[in-house]
Amino acid sequence: MRSQIAVVLIVAALSAGAGIGYFGGNANEHTVTSVSTVLTTSTSVTTFLSTVVQTNGGGGVPIPITNVETGNVSIGGSPFTVAVNPNASRIYVAGDSNVLTVVDAVSHAIVARVVLPSSSNSGIAIDYKTSTVYVLVQGGIAVINGTSNKVTGVIPVNFGYRSIAFDSSTDTIYGSAETLGNSSLVGVDSHTGKVTANVSIGYWASDVLVNPHLNLIYAIGCAQSFVCDSIISVVNGTSAKLMNETTLGSPYYSTATIDEKTGLVYVSGEAQLAILNPYGTVIHNYYPDTCGPFIAMTDDPALNQVIVAPQNYNFILVYNGWFGNLLNMYSLPDAPQYAVFNPVTNETYVVVSNSLLSFKGVASVGHVDDTLIGAGQFCLPV
Repeated sequence: MRSQIAVVLIVAALSAGAGIGYFGGNANEHTVTSVSTVLTTSTSVTTFLSTVVQTNGGGGVPIPITNVETGNVSIGGSPFTVAVNPNASRIYVAGDSNVLTVVDAVSHAIVARVVLPSSSNSGIAIDYKTSTVYVLVQGGIAVINGTSNKVTGVIPVNFGYRSIAFDSSTDTIYGSAETLGNSSLVGVDSHTGKVTANVSIGYWASDVLVNPHLNLIYAIGCAQSFVCDSIISVVNGTSAKLMNETTLGSPYYSTATIDEKTGLVYVSGEAQLAILNPYGTVIHNYYPDTCGPFIAMTDDPALNQVIVAPQNYNFILVYNGWFGNLLNMYSLPDAPQYAVFNPVTNETYVVVSNSLLSFKGVASVGHVDDTLIGAGQFCLPV
């Protein structure tokens, strides 16, 4: 099992910058010290100094998902992407067909199957203020009224697979065209469909995130075509200017999530879980006890935990959002395809095979046997 000693000291407020250092240990133990700057509001910055002693190993018992399951909905087809509107108690599931499945977040019953104008490209974004749902489809973005579950239009913009996000502070939809060569992060007005931002980043962003409180946009992708060399770019949503780029160096396509409460950004990679401050500086680059890749990530802001779906293992993994250590494992009947968290019901929704599973995580930690997910093995790209 993993043991952890953590000392957190609030050092200063209204300061900036971050750094990280690693110190020695044997192959199964290492000490990490990091100085991290977290922007908690638009005017307040808090810096933390942390020391973590971590050991890797088995010994715990993962929790069977059936022990904590709250729902199991048969979606059919090949579902992949999930999004949730906690304000309207709606879950949206898309796959490789032209159907968007709508599930009630309370009863876990299917309430609608929306026929899309073309096949889904597995990207969903939601305007929580209006409950408008934006679904990435072949040839554009389908606009769906979240009350009537009717398609009201299509925005003709060429965004690549999965790369879509909505900025509620500017009513802008962001995505990236899946093209070779010098690609851009593109912003489109959700009302008019007009392009309002076109920021050259040099690669196709396979994942896009938004921090609406700071109006920052994050594009994650591969800096190189064959070996990936993962990279994250931070764009100012007001000025449409590139602010920062950080190379993470993973050979895998990365997935990411953001904690809007702390502003921390979490990015996956090959045997990598990177924690970045809101401006894209790495404050912790952690070995996550498993070979990658991670196919999806989500965040529980109340517990400050990162919930991860690994591609190669039949588990959901839960990590500490400050230090990156593995807290819990939930065993599944098959490998997960996607995961998203609902902060109102405190449920995590996971796509497994052709079903949508929902569960509530346990408060206790230590349900971990990382030997079941490849801990200590030499990781190779797959």
